[in-house]
Amino acid sequence: MLIRFWGVRGSLATAITAKQVEAKIRKVLELASPADILSREAIENFVSNLPLSLRGTYGGNTTCVEIQTSENKTIVIDAGTGLRALGNALLSRGKMQGKDDMAFIFTHSHWDHIQGLMFFIPLFIPGNTINIHSCFTDIEARLRYQMVTTHFPLTFDELNATKKFNHIPEGETQDIYGLSVSGKAVRHPGGCYSYKFKQPNGKTFIFCSDAEFNLETLEDIGPYIDYFFGADVLVFDTQYTFEESLQKIDWGHSSAAIATDIAIKSEVKKLVLYHHDPSYDDAKMDSVTLQAIKYKSMMAPNHPLQIVSAYEGLEIEV
Repeated sequence: MLIRFWGVRGSLATAITAKQVEAKIRKVLELASPADILSREAIENFVSNLPLSLRGTYGGNTTCVEIQTSENKTIVIDAGTGLRALGNALLSRGKMQGKDDMAFIFTHSHWDHIQGLMFFIPLFIPGNTINIHSCFTDIEARLRYQMVTTHFPLTFDELNATKKFNHIPEGETQDIYGLSVSGKAVRHPGGCYSYKFKQPNGKTFIFCSDAEFNLETLEDIGPYIDYFFGADVLVFDTQYTFEESLQKIDWGHSSAAIATDIAIKSEVKKLVLYHHDPSYDDAKMDSVTLQAIKYKSMMAPNHPLQIVSAYEGLEIEV
């Protein structure tokens, strides 16, 4: 399966500002030497070696992750603001134009995970079928509630695609487009679920955003270690630094240090830092990523765990 990231920000969509763009340009010019701009090839080489914070951006859209299965079917995890661009991309690929089907899986219904749904064009096209899955039994009522006329000019029933709902009981495995999918509750205000996606070949992708793990919960983490164990890719909530997490107990989020500890204990192959705080700019995100890599090197220098931070446009093949 191919995993694409369309929204990586937590809590609130955050646009890059004009001043931040200007600061990037100034810094790049300071770093460039005359040799770096002598030719197109030299420029490409120079830019490709810049940190992401200077050559681009981690992105400001909220939670939305696409899975393309080996059967060329689409599964989308959550419907944050990144969903709008994903809808346009699906249409440009010739998908969901009135005779196709796809699946959504919802972790929970906080605004940053559902607010892009009304701007997902395939939902407006008759003939499309949208299969909506969740461990929450009332996900349909939750999605309908955000589209009452006091909040949005259209109602849920005015979305012309066929919408089907399915409950995934926690711990039960169901087949969705050839993937074995199961959910596990995680600590978050109002409740939230992590989801595991397993291919027939045994390779596993786990999405675990909006989950609070801290020093206290690590004492009783055994069932989660079993759940995460051996995952090829683990996307994990790392909204706060370790210091911030100590000041924000019960806010429902984790740190990169805790995520790294869990990934090492669980023999995870690749850890993806996710659900970035809206106050973090791109330079801060570079720092968070580097600190996590250094922490892993210090705690388990011989462990093969790879650590990356999610950014809009990141693709991972599992």
